[in-house]
Amino acid sequence: MKWKNIPNTYQDRVAALRVLLTEDPFAVLGTSSTASNDEVRLAYRKKVRAYHPDRQDEFVRLHAQEVIKIVNAAYEHICRVRGM
Repeated sequence: MKWKNIPNTYQDRVAALRVLLTEDPFAVLGTSSTASNDEVRLAYRKKVRAYHPDRQDEFVRLHAQEVIKIVNAAYEHICRVRGM
C-alpha cells in the first residue's frame, strides 16, 4: 500500500496507515527499506512538516494528531531496528 492508495476519509485514512505501519514502516515515511539513514531522516522530517498538528487548521488538527503518531511510531521502529 502506498500513500496515494490511502482512502480519502479521515477515519479510513488513519486506519489504513495503522495497517501500513504494521506491514511496512518504511512505506509510512514514503521510503523503501533500502533507503539510507539520511534518506529515512529526510522523509520523516517531510512527513512531520506536512502533518504536524500545530501547522494545521482546527478542522484537520485531530486527524493530523493521529497521522503524526503513526509517522512517529514508524520512525521510532526504523531507528530501533537500524540502531540509529
